[in-house]
Amino acid sequence: MSPKKRILLIVSAGVLLLIAAMSAMLSSSDEVSNRFRSGKFDIMLEEPSWSSSHDKVVPNEELPKDPQIRNKGDVDAFVFAEVIVPYYDELVTENSDGTGAAKKSLPVVKFVSGGSYDTTETEAQLVNSGWTAMTGTPVKDEENKVFRYIYAYTGADAASMETVAPDEVTGKLFDAVRFCNARESEADTEPFIENKSVSIRVNARGIQTEYLGADSASEPESVWAFLSGSGEGA
Repeated sequence: MSPKKRILLIVSAGVLLLIAAMSAMLSSSDEVSNRFRSGKFDIMLEEPSWSSSHDKVVPNEELPKDPQIRNKGDVDAFVFAEVIVPYYDELVTENSDGTGAAKKSLPVVKFVSGGSYDTTETEAQLVNSGWTAMTGTPVKDEENKVFRYIYAYTGADAASMETVAPDEVTGKLFDAVRFCNARESEADTEPFIENKSVSIRVNARGIQTEYLGADSASEPESVWAFLSGSGEGA
């Protein structure tokens, strides 16, 4: 049977059911009306301690910045935070005679969590408990010279997403950012961090838990695959 015929049959059946229902209503005083409303899905990124008045910073300065995600809808949600941090290339010499020079890329800020931050000269970051870094984080975008960090809100169990109910808010991803003490680059053509404007962007992403269709579909990697469109059923 062709698709066109199947559609016509379905429409015809619907007409017959409608006529039958109308006939019943004419001979009965009972009437039942069912109304259904889809749940609203809405999340909001908040930074309670951030002040937009910070337009100048000095090396090693810490600024309050505490991203958290609130469920503003009326359905349960799984949420992720994405932080995009610019990086700079620093010249490193391995030997005292200056040989073995190489560049390494370092983020312009380190996340401060619980009063601590990662002190290694790498792209590594510290976040508060309850947040779990996704596999492969950070992703280095050489075209835009940024690191892209993605974290899942997992609560106490890093192997499973934490449900954020309506009107609930996640814990803070981190509490502040500490700016780097950038040194000169090895070429005049590469700008210094000094007197350069940088933007640290935080994005909130979420998905309603019912969309996943199974209680077992709560592993952070699986949920992220659905959300980013690379998983089955997305």
